[in-house]
Amino acid sequence: MASAFDLLHEGVRRRLWEMKWTALRPIQDLAIEHLMADRGDCVIAAPTAGGKTEAAFLPILSRIADDAAGGVRAMYIGPLKALINDQFARLADLCARLTIPVHRWHGDVGAAQRRALLARPSGVLLITPESLEAMFVLRPTQMPSIFARLAYVVIDEMHAFIGSVRGAQLKSQLYRLRERCGCDPVRVGLSATLGDPEAACAWLRPDGAAATYVTDPDAERSLQILVRGYQRRPAPAGADEDAAQDEDPTLRLVARSILRACHGSTNLAFANAKSRIEELADCLQSEAAQMDLRHDVVVHHGSLSKEQREHAEERLRADAPCTAVCSNTLEMGIDIGEVDSVIQVAAPWSVASLAQRVGRSGRREGAAAVLRAFFIEDAPAPEDTLWDGLHLDFLRGIAAIELMLERFSEPPDVHRPHLSTLVHQLLSTLAETGGMSAQRLYRRLIDSRAFGRLTPGDFAVLLRGLAEHGLVAQMDGGDLILGLRGQKLCDHFSFYAAFATPEEFRIMHLAREIGSLPATLLPPPGEFVLLAGRRWRVETIDGDRREVHVVPGKGRRAPKFTSLAADIHPRVHAKMRELACTSDIPAYLDDGAKEILAHVRGTAHLVVHFQPALQPVPPAGRSRVFLWAGTRVQRTVFLALREAGLEVQDEQVGLEVKAPIERTREVLRGLQEKAPAPRLLAARADRELAARQCGADKFDWALPDALWAAAYSEDRLAISRGAFELG
Repeated sequence: MASAFDLLHEGVRRRLWEMKWTALRPIQDLAIEHLMADRGDCVIAAPTAGGKTEAAFLPILSRIADDAAGGVRAMYIGPLKALINDQFARLADLCARLTIPVHRWHGDVGAAQRRALLARPSGVLLITPESLEAMFVLRPTQMPSIFARLAYVVIDEMHAFIGSVRGAQLKSQLYRLRERCGCDPVRVGLSATLGDPEAACAWLRPDGAAATYVTDPDAERSLQILVRGYQRRPAPAGADEDAAQDEDPTLRLVARSILRACHGSTNLAFANAKSRIEELADCLQSEAAQMDLRHDVVVHHGSLSKEQREHAEERLRADAPCTAVCSNTLEMGIDIGEVDSVIQVAAPWSVASLAQRVGRSGRREGAAAVLRAFFIEDAPAPEDTLWDGLHLDFLRGIAAIELMLERFSEPPDVHRPHLSTLVHQLLSTLAETGGMSAQRLYRRLIDSRAFGRLTPGDFAVLLRGLAEHGLVAQMDGGDLILGLRGQKLCDHFSFYAAFATPEEFRIMHLAREIGSLPATLLPPPGEFVLLAGRRWRVETIDGDRREVHVVPGKGRRAPKFTSLAADIHPRVHAKMRELACTSDIPAYLDDGAKEILAHVRGTAHLVVHFQPALQPVPPAGRSRVFLWAGTRVQRTVFLALREAGLEVQDEQVGLEVKAPIERTREVLRGLQEKAPAPRLLAARADRELAARQCGADKFDWALPDALWAAAYSEDRLAISRGAFELG
């Protein structure tokens, strides 16, 4: 039986010899055998830097090597321009001895390169979903000559698309490509982090047979973990509170610990907020100078210019020690060379995110992946609440590590309705075609299987709403076309992205503006925000005016609630509760982290029923709801209690209710007997949390109220009788 290497095209084999490849990896053997045998769609799963790109393209290039002209033959779709640039260089190197042109198309590609592809489409094209969208809108008549012979589509970082706005856009685009160009390419997904492989295989071709899952079960790397815990001490009595908030001496201790452990190596240090990234980078630089260490520190996040990000990437690739303090912009597979360790400061957004980050290290043959996690928690104080004593950020971070070790990853939400993206694709389709009947438009959108369930009646309601906004219009013959406002939107380059750019909300105290925050980072009323070196309590959110009205807040504790951060899976909350209630101590905790965990458990033991339950809170007149059920249930119960007229404060895993336990129990029992109407909770979320503006999808503003409420309740809530059943 021929080996996988022998199945490759002679020119590909020769190129691998020239590149001094000594062997194929097991995942590459498996993928080559699958694709060379024409067995259809597949999902290739392997760790970061595990050879997935070559696993897909070695056989694909072999299949098209003797027939690479007459149109694009293989298309690579990536989520980031920087990732496309990296893969372009890799594929161009592989094709150096082959007559297979390699093209790229995104916002930074020059006009000459684009004209070359349009004049002679061929070979391999690397593109983002946004640039593909621009082709549909601007070059619909040229697309058949470009894509009619398309044989393969490769979707990189597939986990970033599944269940997301861009994923719904991409599924729709692949269907539209088949409709316009007559092509039906083999689909290949690549990922290092899949929470539900079976769902991923079904997602890749929703209107056909599920893809084959190709993975090497022996490809797991060893992992080394160390978690350090630090306790932030209160400022001395009489100290200037504003000055104390400007400087965090505990973060300097963290910076020194990072430098001692990582000096002389290359590292990625992840933090969740851009302000924290900048603060940590500044601490690392100043502490390195004080310690007389020569250790470069660079910064990488989405608010930096392209030039600054590329400088950080080049510095990481250089053969000299460096630490990059970064956001999730370096989670993806951008080529940054060998990374010795990954540093996580505070809890990650999700288990999947943590696993993706950890996978960036340990790429050398035989090397272990290394995770160093750092948590800063407030030291116990007399004024602490129960929630303070649970150290929820620390607890969530340890829960994420434990679940990663159990190989759990959040499954994607593949059933979202994506109505905003449906509106986007509806407008794009009308721009592409010039117009069509409502019936044909409905079938084209629904048959793509990108948008869940939408009845013809709901579609008619949607069209009337879009017409009221001037997005669509109907001709005398009955066909739908773009309205004046719709045409204007489609004519602007910002249209091609299906996702929304977060809007900025002004933070107002009385009539004075004290700063601004992105809509995705606004706490709800009653919670706190740090800005301009002070602590503010949110009073109201005015979605129409894009304003948040605040009053000065007292106390030493920083806010811990971010209303529109990624939803936390119920398994994470369950693991947090388990860690708080058991006696096992993870071996990777240092003494400081063990002390924090001991304080968490001490706090938990003070509670009689530390499980989903309703409890009285002294003094009389207050009650506490423990949920431990994930963000969606938490949000649902919060809104339902508010709809019942109760004053409620969100505490991440439970709620504080300013009502006697009898009243709270009465409301919850009523909700058990009759779950609240989704439209009422959605309307409450819109009024109190500005849900239609804060963190909303791009075209939520254009949806009729009833459809938006239905989509919001399906996306963001968990409305069932079980959500309100407590001990």
